[in-house]
Amino acid sequence: MQFMAPGGIPIDPKVTETLFDALPDVVYFIKDAAGRYVTVNKTLAARCAGGEKARLIGKRPEEVFPGPLAASYARQDEKVLRTGRAVEHQLELHIYPGGRTGWCLTTKHALKDERGRIVGVIGLSRDLNAPGDKAAGFAGLATALRHMQARHAESLRIEDIAKKAGLSVYQFEQRVRRLFQMSPLQLLHKLRLDEATRLLRETDKSLADIAIETGWCDQSAFTRHFSRYAGLAPGKFRGLNKDAR
Repeated sequence: MQFMAPGGIPIDPKVTETLFDALPDVVYFIKDAAGRYVTVNKTLAARCAGGEKARLIGKRPEEVFPGPLAASYARQDEKVLRTGRAVEHQLELHIYPGGRTGWCLTTKHALKDERGRIVGVIGLSRDLNAPGDKAAGFAGLATALRHMQARHAESLRIEDIAKKAGLSVYQFEQRVRRLFQMSPLQLLHKLRLDEATRLLRETDKSLADIAIETGWCDQSAFTRHFSRYAGLAPGKFRGLNKDAR
């Protein structure tokens, strides 16, 4: 079966596997529609299978990782496979050799076949730092970021989000900038605009309804920010996507 990446681009698992084998601080994988590994890179094999890729092929997360982590990874996979919606820059724990844990940023996208059916998941996790004491400070930040992702449509104050992370506003801003190369407010706007983009592409909801649903005070504010983000007004963006169907 040929895998198609977002945008209809064919993916050759062997080629991508070879490329990601060269990155020791990145875990890379492709899973099938049942969440089983089809392709893995050297880093994932070294951390979870003693360096033997074959020991991972055909296995699901619960056969590889400790219970709580496996459940979290499996829920992510199931959501991507069910909805087709990507997981973007999710801050989470990962396993290192010797069973130690460290923090990474994970991204997952749905893979489709030639007929547009979702048939798998492609993903990568990028290390933020080596395991150890330095990694402990990310736990509170992960909680705060999950709060932003789950409630980005609400009226959120950066001060309150920083408090959830157990950090001062300055510390929170510095960590978010280091991870995402943007301010916390810019990240919040991006979360809202990413969801608005999905709604424009996949629904027929009015611009006013989308504006309110994604946390903007009114349609004008939504249109202004979306135009800056996408380079065109939301109505035109929707029209382009309808023409492409």
